[in-house]
Amino acid sequence: MALEIKVTNNNVFIIRDKTESETAGLILPSAAREKPSEGTIFGVGNLVKDPDIKRGKGHKCLFHKGVGQELEYQGTTYLNLDAGHIIAVI
Repeated sequence: MALEIKVTNNNVFIIRDKTESETAGLILPSAAREKPSEGTIFGVGNLVKDPDIKRGKGHKCLFHKGVGQELEYQGTTYLNLDAGHIIAVI
C-alpha cells in the first residue's frame, strides 16, 4: 500500500530538477553544487490561494534561490516552499 503525502497549509512540495553536473557524471561536493531554482510541483497545500499553483501539480515551476527546506521521505528528496516563493508555473 503506497502512502500519499498530503501537503498542508500554504506549503508546496517541489522535486528539484537534476543539475547538469548530476547528469553528466561529474562528482562535486554537495557544498560546491549550485542548486537549481526550478523543479516539478509534487503537492500543494490546502491554503494556497493562487489558482496557477493549485492546478500546477506535475507542472514545472521556477522559484527563488536559497529558500525552502529539503525533506527526504522514502528515498525521494522534496523541497518544501511557501507558495509565495514560487515565481512562475510553466
